[in-house]
Amino acid sequence: MAAPSAGAAAAAGGVRGKPPAVTPQQIRDLIDGGIAPEAAGPDGKDTSDCSESTNGSSQLDSLSLESTSKEAYFSRVETFTPLKWAGKPHELSPLVCAKYGWTNVECDMLKCSSCQAFLCMSLQLTFDFNKYKERCVELKKALCTAHEKFCFWPDSPCPDRFAMLLVDEPRALLQDFLERFQSLCQLELQLPSLRPEDMKNMSLTEEKISLLLQLIGEELEHKMEGEKPPVKLAMEILPVHVPACILALCGWTCSAASGSVHLSVITCSRCMRKVGLWGFHQLESVELDSCSPSSALPAPTERSPLVPTSPRRMLTRSQDTLPPGSEQDTSLRSFFDPSSQHRDWCPWVNTVEGGETLEDTTAQEEKEPVKAEPGWQVVLNTLLATRKCDRVPETEPVSLSVKSCKVFRIFRQWESMNSS
Repeated sequence: MAAPSAGAAAAAGGVRGKPPAVTPQQIRDLIDGGIAPEAAGPDGKDTSDCSESTNGSSQLDSLSLESTSKEAYFSRVETFTPLKWAGKPHELSPLVCAKYGWTNVECDMLKCSSCQAFLCMSLQLTFDFNKYKERCVELKKALCTAHEKFCFWPDSPCPDRFAMLLVDEPRALLQDFLERFQSLCQLELQLPSLRPEDMKNMSLTEEKISLLLQLIGEELEHKMEGEKPPVKLAMEILPVHVPACILALCGWTCSAASGSVHLSVITCSRCMRKVGLWGFHQLESVELDSCSPSSALPAPTERSPLVPTSPRRMLTRSQDTLPPGSEQDTSLRSFFDPSSQHRDWCPWVNTVEGGETLEDTTAQEEKEPVKAEPGWQVVLNTLLATRKCDRVPETEPVSLSVKSCKVFRIFRQWESMNSS
């Protein structure tokens, strides 16, 4: 019975046509996602093996680019929100999880951006501190081991410097600070009005801010040597300098405008927290000062908008005059605190190692051991130390001190208006 069945099958096969032979190459192509016909080169030779090796190398290149892309890294950090990621220790912060390719998709649930593996990161409530620490260590190891077998993230994580404040690289630190400052200056009168009490709590004195402003001016003058700026820089408006300098020092930068409506939004450069400034007291009307002694100050009631008013700003400005008790009463607005607005795991408000102080070594020896300082404070010390090493005091222009006095005269006027 076997022979007739085979013959019948052969006869049927002769009618339908003999199926093509399945090659190992076709099987590999099928696994890769599709069956591709074998290509022949100009000389008639099969180039399938060559194309296979080329595709493999291009895939490796793309994977390596993903692990070294700072933009992709912070896009993963941005997926972690307080509603989906809360109650985690700093060793399991979004900066650590994103380093190994994880994104936050649900509450306590991670997903790999490459192999699509899932990882539950829930922490059970317990009064046993040792069990809690053991669970944290287990979850931190799982950031590497929970990927699929051939995933590249365990062997090629993002570099540590992505999440760090570059206090050991003063020039890079200065350039980042300068870029944030210039970005914030674009907001001009939409910048928040800072409360003097918060500045005192942060030990940000007029002297320190003046030194930072001088450092910014010197760096910009050095960059524009022999070049004419295309437009008049907004930073020539002195009252804008102080809040822009303080915000940039604490890691804030102007957020890119989304859509056709420009909103005043600032973003942290590490924890990626976005803050809309319309909910805070802004620089509504600022007395613009000038370096020329003959120029007169505008009246306090005058408004001098330096940028086109956005539709959102026109809405909030029109509601500024509503009577008390209205929905958008200005008394409900708060003052923006540059340090407390960060997330608790952000390196700008957590202790950071490294950095130098402005005082000399003899003065440090007489004092008590240096206490742990938040990241923005270490950045401040590093910037001031950089300026002290790179600049000669005798070469500083005399006009800088005059400008600083004018800036802080305005700053003290804000203090008196806020306290009244």
